[in-house]
Amino acid sequence: MLFIKRKYPFIKHKLSTVFIVSIVVVMFIFIFEPFGFDLYKGSKIGVAFGFGANTFISMLFFNFILKKHLGILVKKWTILIEILYIVSLILLITIINYLFFSIVLLDYHFNFLLFLRIIYFTFFIGIIPASILVVVKYNFYLKKELNCLVDTETEEQDLDIVISNQLIREKGVKIKLNDFLFAEADKNNVSIYYFYNNEIVNKTIRTTMSAVENETNHPNIFRCHRSFIINLNKLESAKGNSNGYQVYLKNYKKYIPVSRKYVELFKEQIF
Repeated sequence: MLFIKRKYPFIKHKLSTVFIVSIVVVMFIFIFEPFGFDLYKGSKIGVAFGFGANTFISMLFFNFILKKHLGILVKKWTILIEILYIVSLILLITIINYLFFSIVLLDYHFNFLLFLRIIYFTFFIGIIPASILVVVKYNFYLKKELNCLVDTETEEQDLDIVISNQLIREKGVKIKLNDFLFAEADKNNVSIYYFYNNEIVNKTIRTTMSAVENETNHPNIFRCHRSFIINLNKLESAKGNSNGYQVYLKNYKKYIPVSRKYVELFKEQIF
């Protein structure tokens, strides 16, 4: 698989992040006075906030409207798509701010050739830092936040899962999907590890791994080994190759094996 075709987290930035970026643009324009802004005789702080407002509106549109629809249309959000998304956002901000620049600083004089040059250089200059940023963030997710690469439905995290105990007199386990960490075979029993009051606890019940797999039937509950079932939403990091992987889960120090039989299915989930 090509690196740029690997799955990338589909994340919408918070409104506070959009606001901070816009303020940075305002400060940059006001302090460094680029593009002949130093020759402007009017209210520089007001115009600087105009550039910031254009940036804010552009990012709002991309982050909260366009990305919402892209999430429906695009089945797999990849590294390449993320890079193109960022570059497209930069181009939109450049176009809007150039039009604003033409109106305020050039007295409605629009230079088409200058406009094309700005677009040209913005694309080729913007794509390099955008690519570097995406690759750096991707490697961070691989090492620290692997669960971000797993497709998940936020509204499903409050679903209840029930794991029955084959001993009639003893209770099984009923927990939220988001609290389930992993299950481990223990001779004729299965130990269920889950979060309770932000701590990892476990309960051993008389059942089989096949029964647990059937009762926890959900796309993000993954059978990774004949003795282990894990919650992909709790992935933190993984290392290995086609012969097997070792995965680490949130707040759990020991690794859990992914056997060779399940490697390809596991890679489909994160790549």
